[in-house]
Amino acid sequence: MSSVAFDQARADALVNEIGQKIVADRNYAGRDWSGIALVIEVAQRKRMYGFVYLPDNDWEAETPDDFDVIDRAVELADTMAAGGHRWTRCLVQLTRPGPKVTIKFDYDDAGDWVVTPANHAEMVEKLKP
Repeated sequence: MSSVAFDQARADALVNEIGQKIVADRNYAGRDWSGIALVIEVAQRKRMYGFVYLPDNDWEAETPDDFDVIDRAVELADTMAAGGHRWTRCLVQLTRPGPKVTIKFDYDDAGDWVVTPANHAEMVEKLKP
């Protein structure tokens, strides 16, 4: 069993903080949603994009108004990079009930979660929690 070379407790706290900031954001708070998918890019270009999934199986393109979410993601990437390779993009998925937070990381800039006009319909389903 290998040891984690970064501050795991700090990383866990940042993941929780990111999830809390998303669900508390005015674009999601008070809404009846069943899932949220948010891609956060933290390389040279910093941005976020995603979808909110509604209980009736509909969806809307939506991102938080609070750009502090990006700042926390940058801090998370920096914290985890202390152990070696730095990720450049993460996929944050939240589900209800709970909410439950799941986060995945792209270390190779693979572009698997990049939404374009050509793949928009596919990505709505692919990113869905």
